[in-house]
Amino acid sequence: MTVHIYTISIQTCPTYLEPGRIGELAALTLVKLDKAARRLGCHVETLRVHIRTGRLRAIRGPHGAYYVDAEDLAAYPRPRRGWPAPEEFSEEEVERSWSLVEGVLPKARAWRHRELALVDELHVHPERNRRLFRLASVHRLRRLGLTFGQIAEELGITSRHARRLIAASLFLALRRELVRRDKALAQADAQAARQTMQDLPRWRRRWPPRRAI
Repeated sequence: MTVHIYTISIQTCPTYLEPGRIGELAALTLVKLDKAARRLGCHVETLRVHIRTGRLRAIRGPHGAYYVDAEDLAAYPRPRRGWPAPEEFSEEEVERSWSLVEGVLPKARAWRHRELALVDELHVHPERNRRLFRLASVHRLRRLGLTFGQIAEELGITSRHARRLIAASLFLALRRELVRRDKALAQADAQAARQTMQDLPRWRRRWPPRRAI
């Protein structure tokens, strides 16, 4: 078995492998990572993540500690806590989001044209079914990219209510509304037929007429 031994001269050795050199630089221009985190007002693990992703340059010390250049630290933006700021949408974009409802509904359905017609009706007349209007609006605004807080502010409801509505099926709600309307129309037709029969003279109410013997 052949063993190869490689040596690195002190002239070509990287600076972060030289304890004396790193100590000299740290005393002059470098800041230890935990102190850098305190200056920026963030957690030290946040800066470690930024170093791994390449957003912040750093030098690794002889014992594995990170050091950041003081000039880079002064120019580095302060990390923002919490969730990123939500994207803002114009009124025109919110209005055009009604076209996104079509993507929520299943394709190749027999009642698809009726469901889309009902959505258009809710768009023009939301007062006819306020509950179904809110359900369709939560789904379209969520597909547009609004947060639950923005949806709640847009519709005048709570964020918790918006989260409950996004879990509900818009397709089933539209189908139930169409079935309810069909039943109501059938009942109205039956009631109109009974009323017509009551308005007829008694001798004409028999239908079909009695056959002559």
